[in-house]
Amino acid sequence: MYTGQQKVGCMFRIYSSRCDTYQSNMNNKQISTKQQTKQGDVSHDPEQTLPNFCEGVTDLAQTSGTSSEATSAHIVPQDITAPSKTEKGMNKKINALYPRIGSTSAKSAPPDEADLNNKQLGLFQTFLCNTEDERKKLSNTIELWDSVPRFSVTRRQQNSLRDPKTDTLPIYPLTFNYRGTMFRAEIRPAKLNALNEQGKPLLNENGSPKSVDYYPSNREELVEDALRKLASQQRYGFILQPPNEASGVTFSLNELMMELKARGHTFSYQEIVQSLYILHFSFIDIFAEGNGEEGRMSSPYLPLLTSVGKKQLNVDSDAKWIVHFHPFITLGIAALAYRQFNYELMMSLSTQLARWLHKYLCMKFTQAGLMAPPFAIYYKTIKRDSGLLKQKQERNNYGDIEDALNELKARNVLGSWKKKETLGPRGKILDAIYYLTPSLAFIGEAKAANKRQANVTAAALCKKYPLNL
Repeated sequence: MYTGQQKVGCMFRIYSSRCDTYQSNMNNKQISTKQQTKQGDVSHDPEQTLPNFCEGVTDLAQTSGTSSEATSAHIVPQDITAPSKTEKGMNKKINALYPRIGSTSAKSAPPDEADLNNKQLGLFQTFLCNTEDERKKLSNTIELWDSVPRFSVTRRQQNSLRDPKTDTLPIYPLTFNYRGTMFRAEIRPAKLNALNEQGKPLLNENGSPKSVDYYPSNREELVEDALRKLASQQRYGFILQPPNEASGVTFSLNELMMELKARGHTFSYQEIVQSLYILHFSFIDIFAEGNGEEGRMSSPYLPLLTSVGKKQLNVDSDAKWIVHFHPFITLGIAALAYRQFNYELMMSLSTQLARWLHKYLCMKFTQAGLMAPPFAIYYKTIKRDSGLLKQKQERNNYGDIEDALNELKARNVLGSWKKKETLGPRGKILDAIYYLTPSLAFIGEAKAANKRQANVTAAALCKKYPLNL
């Protein structure tokens, strides 16, 4: 149906199905309750429920199964300007997005007022919480983009893969599953000038600048999460208006460094700048097969990066940088395929695997409740979709998972967990399934995220855009 969908095969089928639903609802001015069950490789795959959006937001709490704790919360919006009455329908904006996503013609100038204040951005920046302090703890997961194990190669692993003579890295292949569909990806490393401790370039024997290849890894993941958090705040995040749709954020290095430091991750200016360049110069190709054809999306992690020179930084440490997010983030915002989650808690976890598991649960365990069954996930699923279990001895990988689950329990994400092993000949562990019981705190956060998602979808589909949902 959409030009972009034809270009990339079935890669956008989830988004396209949502857009089809939105288009039908806009034309009919009503929506019926619809439930879909996606079959994945975990035993608990929550149903998605779409309420009767335009009948009144007060009914949404009951539709989304919100507890009294979540119902007592309210939307804490940014001070945003409602769109004009002549604004085009949500379906047209999403439909127009596909052909031009990732266009190199997107403007690099600072975003204007329309880019900083628009309906899509306002919904993305609006969270369900009781206080401003609670709001500061929240950010958004992006459904498809956060399912890609794009930061799974550690610096230590990179050193083992790097050519000792040329400091180059090969294209790194990986696979992952998204809602029952297998994808494969290829990460092309960034090539940066090698610098000494004083930040000056190192030279080869012939006097030419020495370069080193890097894959995005743990530090770059933290930087991207911090950028997305800044984008959820007014005057930082933006969505460029047609004809050059893109999402991004303006920030100073000092603001980014302070955000990371506040979340327990202290990096120098040089380390942050290096991570931004790695994110900008690294490419990721994502492939999906469908109908006998292969779809492909190829883009840098950050397609556009406008930096501030060192001399200007010495004069003004708050001088603004500009980045554009990956097209999957822009598509996720357009299709409302995002969920609020406890960003502060996630950033405070001690290991990359624990952070991945927490974010995975926030995206997948949407029906967490006292009477709901535990969330079930296989060891092989964690290994494939996180890309983080690479120890030579499998028992060490199992130990890493158990350490991460114990930390999630200690941090009140899980109430309990247990493991059931599948044994082969001579007692060898072939696989294991983990049953995760949520804590009361996680149940409350999941229900608040459900209600917020229903409220945001209601506001997107109705012609009027209420500031207080």
